Formats: sequence, C-alpha cells, structure tokens
Amino acid sequence: MTTLSAIEWTDMTWSPIIGCTRVTSGCDRCYAIRTAHIRSHHPSPKMATAFAGTTHTVDGRLDWTGRVNVVESRLLDPLRKTKPQKVFVNSQSDLFHDQVPDEVIARILAVMALTPRHTYQVLTKRHGRMRALLDSPNFRLLCEEAEARLVADETTPGLSRYEREQHRTKWWSSFAKPLPNLWLGVSVEDQKTADMRIPALLTTPAAVRWISAEPLLGPIDLYGPLVPGRGRPKLTYWLTGRPGWGPEKTDDRGRVFQELTVDPRLDWVVAGGESGPGARPAHPDWFRTLRDQCAQSDVPFLFKQWGQWGPEAPVDRDGRLVRGPRGEGMTIANDGTLYAPGDLDYPDGPRYGEAVRAGHSRARLTQVYSVGKKAAGRELDGRTHDEYPAPRAATSWTENSR
Repeated sequence: MTTLSAIEWTDMTWSPIIGCTRVTSGCDRCYAIRTAHIRSHHPSPKMATAFAGTTHTVDGRLDWTGRVNVVESRLLDPLRKTKPQKVFVNSQSDLFHDQVPDEVIARILAVMALTPRHTYQVLTKRHGRMRALLDSPNFRLLCEEAEARLVADETTPGLSRYEREQHRTKWWSSFAKPLPNLWLGVSVEDQKTADMRIPALLTTPAAVRWISAEPLLGPIDLYGPLVPGRGRPKLTYWLTGRPGWGPEKTDDRGRVFQELTVDPRLDWVVAGGESGPGARPAHPDWFRTLRDQCAQSDVPFLFKQWGQWGPEAPVDRDGRLVRGPRGEGMTIANDGTLYAPGDLDYPDGPRYGEAVRAGHSRARLTQVYSVGKKAAGRELDGRTHDEYPAPRAATSWTENSR
C-alpha cells in the first residue's frame, strides 16, 4: 500500500517490505516497531498478515523479531500512480536488510526504472550491503531481468502498449547508469555513525546522495571533527567533494595532461529531533552546525522538526512558565550530557568562559523543554528550512563510485 505521508520531506510512503532489526542507538525509539505491533492486530486480515510475526516483547521491551515480510500486493503500487510524487521507500523496514533477497531489491528498483515520473527516497543503515549491491554488475543484471519480466507480463499495471513496445525494443539498459530518480541516503545520528555510513554512501553509484540526521543524538561535523588545539586534522570533503587529478589523457598533438576532478559529495542534508515516547533531546547547536555548514557549501538543508523537545519554554496566557509533564525542562550540554533541574552547579563567569573556549563537556549549556512535536514546531532560529536537491544525472558507474 502506498499512502499519503505526514513526513515533511516526502509525499507518499511505499512499504513493500515489513520488518527490521535494531543496529545502533538511533533505532532505540523506532516508531516503526510500535506501528508494526499495532497493525499486526489490525481487524483487516490483509493488514494483519502483512505485519504478522515482525514484532515481539522481550524482557518487557517491544522489539523486532528479525522476520522480514515481503508484501507482494504492494510491489507494483507506484505503477498505478500517475501523478508525479516523492516516494519514501520502506518506512517500515530497510531496503538493504540482510533478510531481503537480492531478487526482491532488484524488482523494487525495476519498478523505479519503469516510473521515471516519481522520485524515490531511500534511507538505509545497512551501508555495506547497499554499496556492495549497487556497485555489482551481477546485481545490475538482476535489475535488468526484473524490469524485462515486468514489461513482458501483461498483468503489470500502468504500462500502455506503446510503453511496453518501447521497453522491448530499446537497445540500452535502464541500469547502465544509476537511476536518476533514485535519491540514495543513509541515516546518521551522531559522529560515529556519520563516519561509518557517509563514506560508504559517497562511494556508492547514485545520482543524488543524502543523509537524514534524525534522530540527532549527538553533534556531527560534516567538515571533519574539530580537535582542541589542532583544528581539523582530517578534512572529510563530504559537502564539497575531494579535489584531485583525473586519469591521464592525450590531446591531438600527443601532449599528456590531467583534468582537475572533484569526488562525489552530499546533495542534501535533512536533520531533526526525536519524537514519541521516551524521546531524547537534541542540543540546538547540533542543528545550527549542520545548517551553517550546508549554507557555506551550497548544499540544500531541510530541518524536519525539533521533536518532543524544543528550546522555547512553555508559558500560559499570563506568560508564566507551565509546570508539570508538558513543561519538563532539562539542561543539555553540547556533548549530549543531560542535567535535570537542580542537578547542575553552573560554573562562574570566568571559569565558564574557559570551559567554552576549551570545548569542555559542560560548555554551551542550554535549556530544552518537553512540549511535544506540534508545539515545538520546525522553525530553527525563526525560519523554516525546506530546501531540496536538484537531481543531477549520473554520467557513469565509474565516476559515481570514484
């Protein structure tokens, strides 16, 4: 089933795969687990079957079982949609989960190839399998075969006789280059996961590459982490592309030369805080850093939400601070350390200034409040950030994986 979505950066969700497993701390409050558990008890047998067996309770905690269901009835849904849409793929799973067969992933990419009117947004935490498959000639052959079978099958919806004939007679492959309507992304929640997943993304063939820093659970420096007293000893070039020299070429006079090249970079950055039960707060500076670095590098930035915790204190009609669960406040340091009210002895002025300059964990303290996703909103420093990438056609597999 492809359904309209309330997610700020997409139009619709398409979930032909149900079920997953946790891999890092970003999965701890996964909304999809709760959704899958509820829908597995849905009164509709069709809905309940799609989610059956994907969740269980262990030691009082609701979790994934590791079972992954392929919902055949949903695989062709985008072909039935004629209006161009931004489609978030597998909001209830991970396309590159190890329990998803290669053939199923190939069929999903074949549907994408047959519906160039749509833009497909894929997010994964399985960066290793993503890169291995999309850089594999054998997998591209699987995709070509899956596309051919769909075109040949007269029951495949959404394809006119003219379109079928076009696909049968074309001499080039839809997968000779990375699909131009596939935005390939990785989820990152802190510097550690960014350091693991972003390099893999940048060496994976793709027309558009992006990251979702949600839920943001720690600071991320996309230029390369700052080290006190040493600056940035290792630049990442994630936002600008690493400059270098291309292969040697010979001109018509026999002169050998090399052209300046730039490696792939991120095309889009989305960031947001955590929402839902037990949500963890984010320091406002974490979002500001991502926003400012994107602005400096001319990379589109979208701030999705503050989440459960926001920087604005809840007040009543008389301007008095609201007490109770909705007005719960916490002090958060830039390193993510949380202090409950009364637990923190603030440094005095001169010492606090030294702590800020030294990057101490108790520096850059700020107060955040548990007010709920709707009340917290999605304005960052007084404005909404809703920027999107301009798709760029990939020229070759080699150049996109350099």
